[in-house]
Amino acid sequence: MANCIFDSEIDWCSPEAREDQIYKLRVRDLAPTQFAVGKAEVQVRATRMRNKHRKDPHKLHDYLRVRPVPIVIRGKKYHLVDHHHLVRALHDALNKELGKDLCVYVTVMANFTGVEENYFWKTMHKRNWVYLFDETGGGPQSPSDLPAHVKDLRYDPYRSLAWIVRDRHGYLKNEAPFSEFTWANFFRTRILLNDDVLAGGHNFDDAAFSVNKNGKLVLSDDAEEVIHDAMSLAFSPVASGLPGHRGG
Repeated sequence: MANCIFDSEIDWCSPEAREDQIYKLRVRDLAPTQFAVGKAEVQVRATRMRNKHRKDPHKLHDYLRVRPVPIVIRGKKYHLVDHHHLVRALHDALNKELGKDLCVYVTVMANFTGVEENYFWKTMHKRNWVYLFDETGGGPQSPSDLPAHVKDLRYDPYRSLAWIVRDRHGYLKNEAPFSEFTWANFFRTRILLNDDVLAGGHNFDDAAFSVNKNGKLVLSDDAEEVIHDAMSLAFSPVASGLPGHRGG
């Protein structure tokens, strides 16, 4: 056991791992299946994970144990197909302290070892297990350009905005694939986040918020105005076709 954040009796994941089983795997061995995450969500979760670990490593273990991250195996590569924010936050919180010993629990969705690469990515796309649009909404990009490590995931400011709006109940949590990216792109075409309303042209992620020592998001006054506009859009008829829309 490394600082009490994983159980020694749980097997390490291997290329021969079986579907629907729980294993442990080092964070450094996970290959992302998307290009971007939201900085606000990552920083909030990272701060809270760091606090859990400092207070009692067992608390972080319990948190991770009930949140195994879904993966797809192909040969010696382990593709992370969901929970990118959780894993990136864990890396940011504890990588300096734990390094190569930093692990997560994983559940194997499929083992595609032996499947040709072209068919593999077609299958991943069909099952909504890969998202090939970058932090600007551009794409689809080539799977070969996906980040090699969770630390290389880039920040999409509109993904931050979408998460904040959902956290304020602007739309409902739902099971639609890539729901928050759908909302991010909705806001991307309607709200400008980097004009002079936010600190002279700084990116929304850089100027609009901070995270305090307790893991609470603190928004600037200018950001609150943007959130207000986004909330109004979220409840409007133009958003009626989006997943989790609540209506007005």
